[in-house]
Amino acid sequence: MKKVLVTGSNGFLASRFSEYYKDKYDILALSHKDLDITNEKKVYDLFKNNNFDIVFHSAAISDTGRCQNEPEFANKINFDGTVNIAKGCALKDSKLIFASSDQLYAGNEIKNIFDKYYNLRLTWMFSYAERNKRVNINIITNILNETLKGEKISLATNEYRGISYVYEVIENVEKLLEVSYGDYNFGSENDISTYDIGCRVLENLGLQNRIEDILIKDTERFKDKKRDLRISNKKLRDNGIYFESTEEAISRCIREFK
Repeated sequence: MKKVLVTGSNGFLASRFSEYYKDKYDILALSHKDLDITNEKKVYDLFKNNNFDIVFHSAAISDTGRCQNEPEFANKINFDGTVNIAKGCALKDSKLIFASSDQLYAGNEIKNIFDKYYNLRLTWMFSYAERNKRVNINIITNILNETLKGEKISLATNEYRGISYVYEVIENVEKLLEVSYGDYNFGSENDISTYDIGCRVLENLGLQNRIEDILIKDTERFKDKKRDLRISNKKLRDNGIYFESTEEAISRCIREFK
């Protein structure tokens, strides 16, 4: 059984990743309390004393607002910490899967250390709340929470971004091990606005008649310059890895949790 190190194990993605693969791999899941990735010696000792076949590195500050407000702290975690993990992988020739994002990207630092890595530019992800797993702020939970409180939620018509079902991301991570190393956009492509995505969520929940009661159609935000964070998965498709569109992924998620 291959041994897998998971960093940031309490995170939205990593907690589900560890649970999903627990019977297939020998997983060592470490949170920031278990391992300070910015401490080079501790990271070195961890790798020196273990032989990891794969490292799923997701320990990061992913909140872009916090990165802007606390740049030194974010840089220490996202860049210095990632460099330490990459050095550890190089020490034992472990395959590195780095869970980056479509907005925060530290690929060059890894390239300077070794080349056995997959650098994933992940989109915003969604799923339902689950016991003993962290819930992030996502399109489905946001809409459900506001609906239950009887409040409205404002969504922009001038924002476009890929939004992915976390379990489809997790399923596809394993498929990477069969393709070439490198940088990959990793998530769902999308052609509709964030507001329209909200409409699709409600339609799949059977609440299509309440769209106007729940959603505020925000046409002002990003009016002067549309916010476009969409990705292209051509490189993934060329390697035989496919994601559903955001609309299809939303339907699947709601169907699986009903």
